[in-house]
Amino acid sequence: MSAKYGNKSIAPVDTVVIEQPQKLSRGRFAVVALIVAALLAAVIVAAGLRMDALDAMMLQVEEGALEQEALPADAPYLVFYRVGRALAIGVLAVFAIYAIIRIIDPKRRRPNRSVWGDIGVYLLLAIVAVAMVFPLVFSVAASLKPLDELFRFPPRVFPQHVTLDNYSDLFVTLSQSWVPFSRYLVNTVLITFVGTAGHLVVASMAAFVLAKYDFPGGRLFFSIVVTALMFSGYVTGIPNYIIMSRLKMIDTHWAVILPAFAAPIGLFLMKQFMEGIPTALIEAAHIDGAGEFRIFWTIIMPVVKPAWLTMIIFSVQNLWNANAATVIYSESKKTLVYALQQIQAGGVARQGQAAAVTVIIMLVPIAIFIASQNQILETMASSGLKD
Repeated sequence: MSAKYGNKSIAPVDTVVIEQPQKLSRGRFAVVALIVAALLAAVIVAAGLRMDALDAMMLQVEEGALEQEALPADAPYLVFYRVGRALAIGVLAVFAIYAIIRIIDPKRRRPNRSVWGDIGVYLLLAIVAVAMVFPLVFSVAASLKPLDELFRFPPRVFPQHVTLDNYSDLFVTLSQSWVPFSRYLVNTVLITFVGTAGHLVVASMAAFVLAKYDFPGGRLFFSIVVTALMFSGYVTGIPNYIIMSRLKMIDTHWAVILPAFAAPIGLFLMKQFMEGIPTALIEAAHIDGAGEFRIFWTIIMPVVKPAWLTMIIFSVQNLWNANAATVIYSESKKTLVYALQQIQAGGVARQGQAAAVTVIIMLVPIAIFIASQNQILETMASSGLKD
């Protein structure tokens, strides 16, 4: 085929078509990925089983129940099983991330990086996630171990013989106390509920005034609140005790509830979030004839819902884990955490129950956080915005 450009003719050019290699479809790639993952998992399981068998034999040799000559020929190469298993786990993790990216293929604006860049990012996130979730997994796994596995060295993450005896023994121990288990639970729920509700009311009202109204001493008061964030409960324990003693509230639940009303973290969080609300919204409500309380309750509080949900989580976590042994002396008024900690201090025989106690104590804060984690992320993302 020839073409003309003005009075000149252009020689024909042969069109070369380069055939691109066909890519595997998602279905076929998923099958291949599943096969590869199964092979790697088989290698990991086989290496783990062989390691367990060799460890058991070497333990018998140390105890004198087995002769050194009776060890299999691959016993000196136990370290290679460990290295190979670790490498197989690493390869499986990288391949799993690559397969997920390839199969899902999210419809998003791709940054200027390759697939291997995505793998690196996801692998880093996976490592951070594992580091964060490991204490939780280890605690739950420890509560399901029998006593002989709890004291095994080197320790294993997952139990070989899963048992619920730790939880059953814990409830038996609690049922034998002269104060019923339900009394400890009711005390803790009462302190947590009333303390959180009061903290929410006091902190939100004070934050609304500090964020949207100028008055003499407002900045000084907020500076005091910010300074109070630096002091932990151990520092303020003695002043709180003196104040509660003067108010004749020692050995009552109010000795724990009232200090929770004045926790500075809630006021700081609510004030910073409320500063992002446009002032024009409040002025428009004033023009429509709304009063201060109506503006606060029907306009401000719904807008700052993520902030007060986050504050509720912090307050529940602090009050649920409160020991309160320094201000409450009567056994019938003590908290659930105090009773569980007494079980933890029971010595070696109660280490299984202590592991179960750890899981029970952290269940409530974790459940509340999971239920409202989206609100927490929204609070952290928008608390620094200004109008």
